[in-house]
This record gives sequence, structure tokens and C-alpha cells, in this order.
Amino acid sequence: MPRAECGRDDTAAERRAWESAARACYQKIGLPFPERVVWVSSPLVGAFAAPIAACLSTGHRNNRVLDSVYRAVDDTAGEAVGHAVRAAVRVAADGAVSDPVHGAAATALHTEIPETMASALRERAHITPAREEPAPPTSRNVPTGALATLATASEAAVGAAVDAAVGGPRQDTIRGEVRRLWRAHLEGAGWWWWPFRDFVMLCPRPAELYLEQVGEGAGATHRPHRADGPTAVWADGFGLYFWHGTHVTRAVIDDTLTADEILRETNVEIRRCAIERRGWDRFITEAHLAQVGPAVPDPGNPGQTLTLHEVPADIYATRVRVLLCTNGTVERDGTRRRFGLTVPADCTDPIQAAAWTYGLTSAQYITAQRRS
Repeated sequence: MPRAECGRDDTAAERRAWESAARACYQKIGLPFPERVVWVSSPLVGAFAAPIAACLSTGHRNNRVLDSVYRAVDDTAGEAVGHAVRAAVRVAADGAVSDPVHGAAATALHTEIPETMASALRERAHITPAREEPAPPTSRNVPTGALATLATASEAAVGAAVDAAVGGPRQDTIRGEVRRLWRAHLEGAGWWWWPFRDFVMLCPRPAELYLEQVGEGAGATHRPHRADGPTAVWADGFGLYFWHGTHVTRAVIDDTLTADEILRETNVEIRRCAIERRGWDRFITEAHLAQVGPAVPDPGNPGQTLTLHEVPADIYATRVRVLLCTNGTVERDGTRRRFGLTVPADCTDPIQAAAWTYGLTSAQYITAQRRS
């Protein structure tokens, strides 16, 4: 499948477009746009910096607690993110802590701003709906569907980091606000921005974004995918990992999970992706999947064999078996790649399973010409 890498497009014009879209949302509910506009380097930075700045702006300042929260951010998200959070907080809360009247207005607007950001962004930030984007996307016209997928994934990844840093019982105002405002952001904003009465934080799109094309021509769509690293990467290194459109952990893409860890994965989709990333030939051996019947010569690929294996019931939503076969063409290094194909659980021998993948009967497959 074709793959397109969207490079960073962090121009002044792009930022002005995003700010214009945010301004339109404030205008929609009749509030003045804040004087302080803070750009953060990733959704992770904004998730921490916006609630902390809002808390400080309302007069809640406890240096001991604040230092503790910052250390937690460093420990869970890394020092680079921690430094970026501190810098964003300084800009957003500058002057507000000494002005109680101004500071008291640091109210989150996530529940007040209607769902106008998406339409405003399409008009002002050059986001093209997926159905109008048959060609490989560029950094300026990433399909809306792909961006929505990234937004959902970033919420999950950032939410896990927030919980890791400030989770547990509310011990102080700052930690409580980080948790409360993060959840309010999920319910009301649904995008990479944090609107308040006296400041607004915005996050640019990823500096790198890898998409694969699905389908051809005018009906083609694009989804996040990368087999050798993070699919979406922001400037501070925060990244998201995808396998053919499914949000997965870094361990899946790095292929560091053991077979037992893959089998214990509770999410069916992530478990499937981990197996595909590992390759059925390796996973069958490592997971000791039972073989169904003997190995047989492959009629469609002379000199190669077919084997059929049981698949544990909880790997997929429905019962299947896996057919292990060999590619009909030779790789550049002279080897032939072994790969697995899932087949119905009622396939009782490798020939029947191979025939099923072509929509043939066993007798028809036996007389078929060599496949490629």
C-alpha cells in the first residue's frame, strides 16, 4: 500500500489559521479572545501545562506541591516534556498570580464552547475531509478522518500519562485540577487545544505523520501506519504508534513482546496487531500452537509445504485456524517469506485451508497453476 509521510508544516501562516479558528469559537459564545496565546510542543505538554497554569492563575500556589507535580511529570513523561510544561506554564500564568481579579477568571471553557472548532479549522487551517482527498496527503491537507484517529489515540496516550503522574486520591488542588481539567478537555474540546478565559493553549499538528493509502482512485482513504517507529511525532518527541490504523503500544511496533505477553493482551485488536507484527511463522513456534494434521506439499507452490495450526480461542473474536505457507516469489536476499493466513476453524487440513483462501475446492486447488 502506498505510504505518505507528512513533514512538519509549522509556519507562521499555519499558526495564524489555528488561532483564527480558536478566535471564532470564542466569538461564537460571546467572549473576548485571550491576550495570552501559548503554543505547546505536543498534546502531552498541553495536558499538563494548561491545568497547572489555570490553577496558578486562580491563586493556588504551593511551591512544594508544584515541584512535586513537576517531578512526577519528569518521571512519567521525561525531562524534555517537563521542561516544556514549565515553559508553557510560565507564559500562560505570567502576571496572573499577582492579579487576583484577573486570575480568578481562569475558567476552562471546554463545556461552553460548542463544536465549532472542526468546521472553523477546515475553513482556516486547510484541513481537507478524507472523501475529498484521493491523492497522497500533504502536511496541509491531512484527511479529517486520519486527524480524528490521531486525536482519539492522543487522548488515550496522554490520559495514561496524566493518571500515572497525578493519579490516585486527590491530595492537593494542583493534582486535582490536572485530573479534572483533563477529563473536561476530553468531554468538551476533543482537539489539541485548551481554551480558558484568560489564556488559550494550542498544539500544532505532528511534525511527522505517516499514512498508508487504502484503496485506489477517488475512493482511496488514508490511515495512520508505520512498521518501524512512531506514526505521529511531535516536536518534543511525544509519539503515537499505529499498525494499519489501529493505535498500539510502542512494544508492538518494536516487536519486544513475548508470545506469553501477546497471549495475555486483553485488547483483541492490539493482540491481533502484535501477532501480525511478529509474523505468524515466528509466533506459531514461540507460542507452541498445535499443528492440525501433517505438513503437506503445496500444490500451488512446488517445493514448499503447508501446515495448519490451532489458534487459541481468545486470540480473535471468532474461532479461526492459521495456515502457514510460503511466498510464491523469492525475496531480494534469495529467501522465501513464510506467512500465516487465518482460515475458518472448520478447515480440517492444509489443502482445504489453502483452497478456501482462493475460493476453490480442495480438488480445484490441487490442480491449480503455480501461485505467485
